[in-house]
Amino acid sequence: MSFIEFSKKLLKNYFIIVTGITMAIAFLGMNMYPNERIPYDAFLSPLILGIVAILPSYIFYSKNELTFKQMLFRKILHFILLVITQLGFAYVTGLLKNAEVTFLLAISVFAVYLFTMGISWIIDSKTAIDINRELKKMRE
Repeated sequence: MSFIEFSKKLLKNYFIIVTGITMAIAFLGMNMYPNERIPYDAFLSPLILGIVAILPSYIFYSKNELTFKQMLFRKILHFILLVITQLGFAYVTGLLKNAEVTFLLAISVFAVYLFTMGISWIIDSKTAIDINRELKKMRE
């Protein structure tokens, strides 16, 4: 896969991640701070967190096809880097106020990670089905 194709895939994942982060912020906000109102600049948070979240994904770039072990290793390393970058960014920006918030953020990162992987799998599965359908038509 070329670097441009890989970057296009990451751009698709960026928008999925931003959606997941927005949902996580809304869910946590409604449950932890139901009476507070957020300022307009808070709408930029998911966009910035999405950029921070997408950066570790470049660990998956390879010109050659990865083996199952290589992909598994990179997925584990990616998740660890993702948690470190998200918690590190939250710490630097002062979002981590106590252990409870840190724990909830870590759980949210995991939930958004699963959400992104699930949506990407659905999209890739649909693409594979369409390609196989077209190949079958060509053989007939």
